[in-house]
Amino acid sequence: MIAQCMTRVFCVLAALCLPLTAATAENDLGAWTIFSTTDAFRSDEGTTRWHYWFDAQARYFDLGSGTNQWLARPAIGYRLDGNMKVWLGYARFRSHNRAGNVGYESRYWQQLDWTAGLWLGGNVSMRARLEQRDVSAGDDLGVVLRFMTKYVRPMNDSTDLIVALEPFVDLVDTDWGGDAGLGQNRTFIGVGWRLGDGMSLETGYMNQYLWVDRAPDRMNHLGIVNFKVRL
Repeated sequence: MIAQCMTRVFCVLAALCLPLTAATAENDLGAWTIFSTTDAFRSDEGTTRWHYWFDAQARYFDLGSGTNQWLARPAIGYRLDGNMKVWLGYARFRSHNRAGNVGYESRYWQQLDWTAGLWLGGNVSMRARLEQRDVSAGDDLGVVLRFMTKYVRPMNDSTDLIVALEPFVDLVDTDWGGDAGLGQNRTFIGVGWRLGDGMSLETGYMNQYLWVDRAPDRMNHLGIVNFKVRL
């Protein structure tokens, strides 16, 4: 039953996220390693409505080419009710491309996330994030809207099935990123491992499709390892 559900959900997401032009896109293999932590702040009375968030990532694209990206992303959040939180955060990126050039980015972001409910025995959560991107390669400020839907279904006492879909929409034209419109889509399918003592591990496959103006589109096939801990 779980296998059938997993297959159906993945097929639906794949049909939604992979455009008809995927066959002409440049395909690359890569890997992302992630450390992330988020939880409520605590006081003498217990947990508060205020939350913290931090993640650090090492991303490797086109393995063997030297293309990579590093980032650190802290944030502060506030729980509006039992199912909804708002966030205010910052991210710092360092990118190294195939030509050996290094670029930097400061990214400011605001986010609303909430639990949508149960579906097929699993939990559906959503988040909407607005980002302002200040990139060293150009003078314009990029504005991006991201919307992620995530489905988590327990498979047994210690593992979960995880499926996620996240399109990115560029809201303005920039002198470094091309024209406004659909910029990329990420589809993830994997397994979450509950390790105990506030620790968990998510592993799986992410398909990242990037629509590129005036150049061939790109499709990255990424192995994902995400170690989560509550401090």
